[in-house]
Amino acid sequence: MDTNMTFRMDSDIKAQMSAICKELGMTTSTAFNLFANAFVRAKGMPFPVKIQEAENTPTRTQMLADADTVLDQFAEDYRRMSE
Repeated sequence: MDTNMTFRMDSDIKAQMSAICKELGMTTSTAFNLFANAFVRAKGMPFPVKIQEAENTPTRTQMLADADTVLDQFAEDYRRMSE
């Protein structure tokens, strides 16, 4: 038995999805059905869902070095103000 499903999505994403589906020779409905079937088979998301760490995340060593630099600058400014 077929059923209808209604949901909201960003109009730009919908347009991009429609264009890609057209290039692939399928409808957006077919793409959503493919996703739904993969979701059921995987019993969840059929791809990893995780928080991506920024590529430029500093290491602990870099953060400590930055903190040392800031504290050294503060100490120097404080010394100059006290003169």
